[in-house]
Amino acid sequence: MASSEWQILSSHAHQLGEGLRIIGGTVHWVDLLRGELYAWSPESQPQAALVQHHSVPLGVVEQDASGHLIGALGTGIADLTDPNAPQMLATTGLDSARHRVNDGSFAPDGTFWFGTMVHDESAPEGSVWRWDPVSGDLRQVLTGIDIPNGPTFLPDGSVLVADSAAGRILRTTLADPASTELFAEVPGGSPDGMHVDAAGRVWNAVWGGSRLDIYSADGDILGSVPMPMSQVTSVLVTDGVDPLVVVTSAAVGLAAPGPFDGHTLAAPLHHVFPAS
Repeated sequence: MASSEWQILSSHAHQLGEGLRIIGGTVHWVDLLRGELYAWSPESQPQAALVQHHSVPLGVVEQDASGHLIGALGTGIADLTDPNAPQMLATTGLDSARHRVNDGSFAPDGTFWFGTMVHDESAPEGSVWRWDPVSGDLRQVLTGIDIPNGPTFLPDGSVLVADSAAGRILRTTLADPASTELFAEVPGGSPDGMHVDAAGRVWNAVWGGSRLDIYSADGDILGSVPMPMSQVTSVLVTDGVDPLVVVTSAAVGLAAPGPFDGHTLAAPLHHVFPAS
């Protein structure tokens, strides 16, 4: 589809747009390095509004079962329901000068999974962590990944984690996260954020590949969607009668960003992926 068919939702280019989620019926995402949370509603806003700002990296924000906003913040987990008074719930103990949070998500069992990585991506010290809000326990469940993205949870109970620097997506389980198998190799770019749509398809944003890849739950490629930005970072398909595909991107590190680089875009699902 032509780049003109995409609606720009962001008022300016983000350094590292990430973490698309639906919260209270509204689309949210973060500018991770700036610690900012944005919100956009197709019914009420032509462009996104800044709703939270924090002084440390903000990887993702999701709403828990009780309505609280839980975010991967700095090097740990925080309750961000009151944006002016974030409450740290658990910390990894990592050095914030060297490490930061990345992507994350609530699992079907109510635990919150998120990744950490080295700021400059210079060492394979990335990890996936699991936080139990009932016990307060936070533990490292998967190590040895430079840049972990996801995790994303499939209807069959399996878990997908993008090993971005290695160009692959891994499959694991809630019961044994350290035991992984290959879900997909991703050529021509690095797998970044993932989303499972209402039909059970896995959407993957491909950093450096200017595209979205779409998989079956078995890892078979169903198609690819070209995007008008280089560093595609996360993707979301909204619910409803006329679903939208929403896509974030990053301008960080680009010597000459194009007009869409760093922006968040949206387009109707039936335009983006007619096979749907």
